Amino acid sequence: MDKKRWAAAVCASMAGAVLWSTAVFAEETHQVEAGDTLWRISQKYEASVTQLKSWNDLSSNVIYLGQQLIVDKTNTSTSGDSDSTSSSGARTYTVKSGDSLWAIANKHGMSVSALMNLNHLSSTAIYPNQKLKVSESYSPEDSVSSSNLTIPEPVSSFSSTSLIQEAKKYLGTPYQWGGESPSGFDCSGFLQYVFAKEGIRIPRTVASIYAHSSLESVNHSNRQPGDLVFFETYKPGASHAGIYLGNNQFIHSGSTYGISIATLTSNYWSTRYIETKRIIN
Repeated sequence: MDKKRWAAAVCASMAGAVLWSTAVFAEETHQVEAGDTLWRISQKYEASVTQLKSWNDLSSNVIYLGQQLIVDKTNTSTSGDSDSTSSSGARTYTVKSGDSLWAIANKHGMSVSALMNLNHLSSTAIYPNQKLKVSESYSPEDSVSSSNLTIPEPVSSFSSTSLIQEAKKYLGTPYQWGGESPSGFDCSGFLQYVFAKEGIRIPRTVASIYAHSSLESVNHSNRQPGDLVFFETYKPGASHAGIYLGNNQFIHSGSTYGISIATLTSNYWSTRYIETKRIIN
């Protein structure tokens, strides 16, 4: 090989290496505990609240029990792909904003139950930048019989009884515009908070919840406790919602009485009712 061809080959090889290499981060994480706030976590790990929100793709200061937060990033270099392989041979996937367990499982040709079991997940809640195993190398001694294997409940399953019990804990809590904590809730802030306690992530506004693909319409004659009931109140379209309790009653955060129980058949709510929807994913 002459000098010109040799130099061209070296340059091509180096260019390929540069294109394949991407900047990634070695991450330290913190699991959110009762009483935690972004500010307290930032003080503990000597990071700013702004950094925590940026690292974890957070649009607000709301965090949830059990949530894994990135609290430190050390710049390193590796070959690029959203999937990676750990030293133990397990292939991992980094959760992105908008991901769901169903979408990740479908992408990697596995069931949601298998994905939850592989990652020891007790609920379907996942968070941006969380690392999930999507395959694992097993040696013969690692294998287990199907009789010993515990399969978690599917994504669409959650306890409406537990959800309603959680919601009723906050009866009497005052209404607060923009509120999303037990010190004061607005309508959608209350729904997001209560569903998060059950491991279900929903959008922050009523209109976004109403339009979300994880909800399906339900005929009013087939309503079940735990369904969401939507109303048109202060602006056109879905602008208020509550959790259906059964017997034509629902719990919600209203501007007059705060967290309270109302009746669908009352003159006010019956004339503003739009639709009932159920979370399916």
